[in-house]
Amino acid sequence: MEDEQKYASYNALARKALTMGIPITTLLIFACLIMVTGFGGVILFGLAKGLITPLMLCIVLFIIKFKCESDSRAMEAVSWDIKGGLFRLRCKASVISFNSSDDSQTRRKNHVREWFKNNRAN
Repeated sequence: MEDEQKYASYNALARKALTMGIPITTLLIFACLIMVTGFGGVILFGLAKGLITPLMLCIVLFIIKFKCESDSRAMEAVSWDIKGGLFRLRCKASVISFNSSDDSQTRRKNHVREWFKNNRAN
């Protein structure tokens, strides 16, 4: 009998680098935004009103942490969703999503009509 060959798994190479459960680039961007909006808000609006935006950014960062707990590449999916939404806005498209199944009755009737039209016995 031939021994089964085993290969090293490189699943770790596909994972994103996480710090405190958050992708590093996302954490750095949010940390800079929190600092800038915190300092600017406190200087312009005072302590209570100036910390509203940094607090909201901290909540978003906490949500990102929960989203990335099971999937380190979850932020890539979010970025593709945002890119798709912006593309739909730019193109003024009303299509929300594409589906490969053919569930629509009118579409099914059109397919049947086309089939009969093209495959009619002469």
